[in-house]
Amino acid sequence: MPTRWIIRLEILLSIALILGVLAALAGLAGTVAIAFSGTSPGIGIPLHVFDVPTAGITVGGATVENVSAEVTVRPRGASPLAGLLYLLMWAPGTVTGLLALFTVVRALRRARSGDRALFSSVTAGHLRRLGWILIAGSIVSGVLGSVAQAILSPMLLAESYPFYPPPPAMISGVVAGMTALGVSEIVRRGLALLEEVEATI
Repeated sequence: MPTRWIIRLEILLSIALILGVLAALAGLAGTVAIAFSGTSPGIGIPLHVFDVPTAGITVGGATVENVSAEVTVRPRGASPLAGLLYLLMWAPGTVTGLLALFTVVRALRRARSGDRALFSSVTAGHLRRLGWILIAGSIVSGVLGSVAQAILSPMLLAESYPFYPPPPAMISGVVAGMTALGVSEIVRRGLALLEEVEATI
């Protein structure tokens, strides 16, 4: 019999996957609006700025060393190039997250049949696939997002920079992917050892 926590976790992650797909469709609709029909209030492109005035915000002799902020810029009129660049900023990371979540849901769905199905070569394959999705997707989304923002910022901001660092989520995604690969290898070797023991018995 499947354990309750696996069923509940699968239900929660399935709901999260559905909500993620709906959010991605909403983001795609906003991107299409930016590209072809102009933007309405509430729809814009988030960009990072670093030269933010800081006079008068500190007390007690404190000083501000580094400052950055995120602003939402609304292009004037339709801008297909801005829409394409904005798509490159958010779509790869979103697709990576949805694919990773879908892989986890598939693994949990198989685990419903029992603990032996959870610790199986199929589960190890799901974990390996999850690891490579997170590693490759995080790197690609980080690089594309940085390049797209570097091209887009001069189009919409008076001051811009030639290089924008990738978001911290890229490093987190790579670390999570490497962890998934490590766990998949542990499961694979454990299964091989179990098969040897069963063959001996």
